[in-house]
Amino acid sequence: RTHTAFLSIEDLPTGMVFSDQTGTFPTTSSRGIKAVMVVYDYDSRAILVEGISSRGQGELLQAYQKLHQRLTNAGFKPLLQRLDNEPSQVFKKFLAMQHIDFQLTPATVHRRNAAERAIRTWKNHFIAGLASTNPRFPLMYWCHLLTQAELTLNLLRPSRLNPQLSAHAHLFGQFDFNRTPLAPPGCEVVAFKPPGDRASWDPHGEKGWYVG
Repeated sequence: RTHTAFLSIEDLPTGMVFSDQTGTFPTTSSRGIKAVMVVYDYDSRAILVEGISSRGQGELLQAYQKLHQRLTNAGFKPLLQRLDNEPSQVFKKFLAMQHIDFQLTPATVHRRNAAERAIRTWKNHFIAGLASTNPRFPLMYWCHLLTQAELTLNLLRPSRLNPQLSAHAHLFGQFDFNRTPLAPPGCEVVAFKPPGDRASWDPHGEKGWYVG
């Protein structure tokens, strides 16, 4: 007997990505980060983030290039970029060089840009992480928590094309907790100081903060 299988449109890769920026964080970070660029990959449902120090066109392009490079390094080439606003000429040039088409969401209909929903999801997850930090954790180090917050969020989100995988596994492969143990963000730690970095009677550890 022969069997015929039909794929729905949701099962087919689209190469579609959405992007936008969060509002300004209340505290400027120790590295000068003031907000976060969010890129939402439709096929994997992954939410990727990059800190930005301003909304200047050069800064936004640099952050987008880093996130684009992460996707291409993972073997997923964006084909269609959805945006809220008309992109700058330098951004258009970059998209053209990468052979990425772009579409603008209708004016005043921001919900058509899936990055808006991704930003809300990302902020809720990040705020929950901040709420779990040690009360003495300096808020100016919040930018150092971005990487682990992105990882833990995408470990919780199922892939659109393969719901048996997490969004993280879809892009980057299975995460090995034994190889890279995770601790609660912003908890107080004692870091070991090698003998060559301390005096004879110094303590063997130095207090610090776990950031990922």
